[in-house]
Amino acid sequence: MLDVRTLDPARQTADRRVVVAYAYGALGAAAFFALIAGAGASLLIFGAVLALAGAPWVFAFNGRPRLLEDALDGVPFVWRGDRSGVWATAPIAGAALALVLSASLPNALTLLLGFVGAAAYPALIAWVEQRYERLILLDLTVLETRFKRITRLKPEPRLVAASLWSAEARGGVRAPDGDLEVQVRARRDARRPHPADG
Repeated sequence: MLDVRTLDPARQTADRRVVVAYAYGALGAAAFFALIAGAGASLLIFGAVLALAGAPWVFAFNGRPRLLEDALDGVPFVWRGDRSGVWATAPIAGAALALVLSASLPNALTLLLGFVGAAAYPALIAWVEQRYERLILLDLTVLETRFKRITRLKPEPRLVAASLWSAEARGGVRAPDGDLEVQVRARRDARRPHPADG
């Protein structure tokens, strides 16, 4: 069962890939049968523009599983995931959509709408991506993860060595003195202290 509304990046990417594949398949089949039925080249152009308009969304969805990793590495919002692909294709797709939808208008107005579409389509995708980052609490997760990394204390080597000979390892028997703890091992004979120990 597809769950395209889930906030889990991996599940969302997998499910939306399926939806995009079906959508492109349906678009291709519709264009093919329409051309066989005698539709003009304008329909083929419109289908190609719709296919191009979906490309930025594919980049956006595919890059979502890497958003946390990129944010932790200090990558800014604009370049996280596959967003470089989004910004490379979205202006062209937006301009093409605006030109196709306003083809019957005067040339000057069509050209103006093309520029508007080239700016508005990337802005729309950026708004959707910012909203998604807010929904998954990306900034808060990054702060929490960095704080955990800062506050995580590494135990000193001698404490690690002492823990290997803990009371549990010796059946609950604890040495009465710290020096004896080092010199006596479980099920072994006591040894003389090393000369460096004084």
